[in-house]
Amino acid sequence: MATNSDFVEARLRHVVHPTDFSPAALAAFHHALKLSLGLTADLTIMHMDPQRADPDFEDFPRVRATLSRWGLLPKGATKEQLLQLGLGVSKIRAMEGDPVASMVQLLWRKPADLLVVATHAGDQLVGWLKHPMAPALSRKSRTMSLFVPENCSGFIASETGACRLQRVLIPVAHRPLPQAAIEAACAVAYGLGAHDVSFELFHVGSPDDLPQVLTPWRNGWTWSRACSMGVVVDEILTAAHRQAADLIVMATEWRQGLLDALWGSTTERVLRQVPCPLLAVPVHDSLRLVDRHPAA
Repeated sequence: MATNSDFVEARLRHVVHPTDFSPAALAAFHHALKLSLGLTADLTIMHMDPQRADPDFEDFPRVRATLSRWGLLPKGATKEQLLQLGLGVSKIRAMEGDPVASMVQLLWRKPADLLVVATHAGDQLVGWLKHPMAPALSRKSRTMSLFVPENCSGFIASETGACRLQRVLIPVAHRPLPQAAIEAACAVAYGLGAHDVSFELFHVGSPDDLPQVLTPWRNGWTWSRACSMGVVVDEILTAAHRQAADLIVMATEWRQGLLDALWGSTTERVLRQVPCPLLAVPVHDSLRLVDRHPAA
């Protein structure tokens, strides 16, 4: 495991968050908002249930109220004051009767660098991702996605907006190549200003077979390695509970071959039982946070 002190800020410019603003989806909303602030990225919010949208939805009432609670805006702040904060927010109502098509069209029209989605217990992916158009969208958009389980508060405190990211689990294997996941984990930690973070590279297999990767270095960040033998999905979930992980970051190829088509990819199977938010990073997404040549 090589380390590198050269660290370049990731270029994540557009965060998309589909939501119905139900209580179960609020944690995902808080993560999308905080990440957009930390990464200085534009945030697009699509209301997937337009019939339940607030009458003044386009004036960002929930965004303003949340930022006021976090101490970033005065109570009762106006839309103009929100704009002065420097956060670019746009809101879109999904088409009635076909919200999934609305999301697909949005991502084709303005690709996202990060998708933040609430997931429901037992679902391998949130409902709109199981739409027939979604596989083609996933392949072509190559969108990195943060999934926040509905019964999980995650690593952003809802009342204060404070970042609680301290323990990150990164499962690694020779396929998919794990470097993009490592870079994405660092991008999230860096964007949120998380100073004391322990990253664990976890490999299911022999220690001799642990992939060689580059690990960016920053004050307060620590890196460790762990290996285990057994069923991949079970071992990853066990490691997440053992570590009390705040975030799991996985490189993914989504579904490859017949078995994955029947049972779902490793990432999807972990997502069904995950105890914390999971960041799925398509293998082609390299955020280029590290020099590709390890130091001698």
